[in-house]
Amino acid sequence: MPRLSVVLLMTVLLMLQLSGCKKEDSSTNADSFSDNLTLGTGLNSSNLFQLVGEGTTFKGVNVNIYWRLESKDDMAGSAVNIKIEKLISGVYSTFQTNTYPSTQSYGHIMLSAFSLPQTGSFRATGILVAGNKSVASRDFTVQP
Repeated sequence: MPRLSVVLLMTVLLMLQLSGCKKEDSSTNADSFSDNLTLGTGLNSSNLFQLVGEGTTFKGVNVNIYWRLESKDDMAGSAVNIKIEKLISGVYSTFQTNTYPSTQSYGHIMLSAFSLPQTGSFRATGILVAGNKSVASRDFTVQP
């Protein structure tokens, strides 16, 4: 059964990376986007651009956390790094960095997920690899 959940997660991640805002969308006006990183427990099955269970507190070891990075500026096909820092003795230190390649040359939104093997206080930062531009950060906690 665990192997099935890994396959399902990988399928969802592939679908997410293949989705993005379409160039002909009327919502692609740059004024309608902001720099924001949202975290959640899953995807809205009727709208893949939305997360469900949005929040900043998650439960479980090896928890899957879904993220939605929205950029005011067009991402222009840039890969995205999600840098995870862990708060230890009042100081954030890099814990892990995950790179997510873009599947299209335009768009303001990217969604995917990462897994954390530990509990604690963290900060996630969405960074456009092209230009090394930090878009947005979000503090969150993972509880046992």
